[in-house]
Amino acid sequence: MDIGVMTFGTLLTDPFTGERVTQRERLSEVVEGAVLAEELGFAWYAVGEHHFGDRDLISSPPVVLAAIAARTTSITVGTATTLVSNRDPVLVAEDYATLDLISNGRLQLIAGTSFYEAPYEVFGQELASKPARKRENLELLLRLWAEDRVTWEGQFRPPLRDIHLQPRLVQSEPPVWVSGSLKPDSIHLAVDLGLPMVMGTVARTPEENAPMFALYRELWAQRGRPPQAARTGATSHVFVAETSQQARSQWREYLANYFNDATIPKDATRPAFDFDTLIAGQAICGSPAEVVDKLGRLYELWGHKLHLLTIDLGGIPAATVAKVMELVGSEVIPQVASLGSAAKVAADA
Repeated sequence: MDIGVMTFGTLLTDPFTGERVTQRERLSEVVEGAVLAEELGFAWYAVGEHHFGDRDLISSPPVVLAAIAARTTSITVGTATTLVSNRDPVLVAEDYATLDLISNGRLQLIAGTSFYEAPYEVFGQELASKPARKRENLELLLRLWAEDRVTWEGQFRPPLRDIHLQPRLVQSEPPVWVSGSLKPDSIHLAVDLGLPMVMGTVARTPEENAPMFALYRELWAQRGRPPQAARTGATSHVFVAETSQQARSQWREYLANYFNDATIPKDATRPAFDFDTLIAGQAICGSPAEVVDKLGRLYELWGHKLHLLTIDLGGIPAATVAKVMELVGSEVIPQVASLGSAAKVAADA
């Protein structure tokens, strides 16, 4: 299993100290976090995309990832996610092909949609069109990257006539994953296009998330695709300390700070924050040995190949985030790296 770091550049006041870094400082922390992640052996460093909120700073992932690519040499520079439903696919194709060139072929793009209403309102898009926009825009993105010249007509943007996209990707295969949730639309989309998936697993229990992974593999097999190509990823909020007691006492207030500040859809009810229930379910908190055990149990349940960890939540200072990453790098990654190896060998045999 590959382990990566995922960040949204969340900017919140530290609930213990009352301190809050500036936007410039926070973005600098994001870039420095990627440099550290590469040094510690993480496979991915992925940044999310948010618009018009009060706390998540990264609205332009390719700009941030270009800065990261300039400071690193081997780590995958990824998105988590790129809002393909909201963005013009031609501009997405150009921007991320540029990033692939700058990073020398290290791009991985997770194609998704915004959870919030604001981007649809501001960009003049109907919220109900989200699934159709995701499919149409992703299909066009793949064509722009695969074909020398593209003539196309769809529902949501002006037609294209004999377009030759520049620049071109370094990679020969499109570096695209599809993000998904409990709704099957995105799972069908990924299978239809033969793409891997990253499931949004932070909001529900592991058992509630399991059917998503099963449906993806079931549909994949029905298409006659090779089972080893059915790659999936997962995401978790994570905190690690030397002991489980230290991890729980340090993380409780930060996680509460993150959850209680979250923006929720207009028609949704804010769930009650229950730290103990979260860490017994979808969140991961404890000593390195506990984290290894939890990741192993999640792999047995989901069978995924990639796990992205969000660590910098709720105003946690960068120095503490770095300590958590160091523990993961030295004591977790070596223990979980072999997860899935036996299945891959069996599938290749």
